[in-house]
Amino acid sequence: MSVQSMSWALDQRDIVDATARYVLLVLANYADKNGRGAFPSSGSISEDTGLSIRTVKYKLDHLLEIGVIRLGNQAIAGAYIDRHDRRPTVYDLCVERGATAAPGSERGANDNATGCSSRHDGVQTTTERGAGAAPNPSINHQLTIKEPKASVADAPAAEKKAPKFDPLTCKPSNVSDSIWADWCQHRKEIRKQLTKTTCERQAKTLAGHHWPDAVIIQSISNGWTGLFPDKVVSGGKTVSNGPDFYDQSWRTDTSDDL
Repeated sequence: MSVQSMSWALDQRDIVDATARYVLLVLANYADKNGRGAFPSSGSISEDTGLSIRTVKYKLDHLLEIGVIRLGNQAIAGAYIDRHDRRPTVYDLCVERGATAAPGSERGANDNATGCSSRHDGVQTTTERGAGAAPNPSINHQLTIKEPKASVADAPAAEKKAPKFDPLTCKPSNVSDSIWADWCQHRKEIRKQLTKTTCERQAKTLAGHHWPDAVIIQSISNGWTGLFPDKVVSGGKTVSNGPDFYDQSWRTDTSDDL
C-alpha cells in the first residue's frame, strides 16, 4: 500500500462515476509510491470492492479511456507468475494528471489545456484568482502513517500502571511469617484476595492480642474469611459456638444405682 498513490486517487474528484472511482482507489492500493506496477487480478479487485468481475473489467476500461490509468510494464507480473495466460494486466496511475482543479475553474486552467501539472508530483505552480491550490498528496496525508507507540518508561508517572499489591508485604508485626503466609494462601484459595485495606484492618484487629497466630489458624481451619480474636481465649484455645457434646456435668451421680 502506498499513501502517495492513495492520496492521488482520492484527489481525482473529476471522476463522476462513483463505481469507477472506487475501482481506482483499490487499484492505487496495489501501486507503489510513484503510482506504478499495480497488477491485481480482476478477481482480487472484485473481492475488495464487492463488485462483479464483469463490472470491474468495464470500469478498468473506462479509466483507461479517460486517461486516469494506463498500461504499465507487463514484465512485472511475469516476474511473479510463470503462466502467461494467468498473468493479470499491469497498470500505472497517470499521476501527472495532478489534483483536480478547484470548483468553478475549468480543467487545465492552472497549467495547460491538457489538465496536466508542470510539476512531477501533481501540485499546481500557479492558480487563478479565487482557486485554491491543490494539496500535495505526499504531504497531505503524512499524518495518516501510524507513529510508534511510546514505551511505558516514557509515559508520565500518573499514567504508569501501579504495581500489583502483595499481601505478604503487609504482615502484622505480632504474627509469624509462616502463619501469615498460610493465611494469604488460604484467602487466595477461597478467591478472597487480601487487599491493602483488609490487611490494615486485620492488623488493627490482632493488635494487642496474645495469640494472634491461634486466631489465624482458627479461621483457616474453619474456612472463614475473617479473623475473630474474641473466640480465642487464654492459652490459645478456641471457644465453641455450639453445645459441648463432651460436657458430663449433667450427670449428677456417676455411681452404679442398679
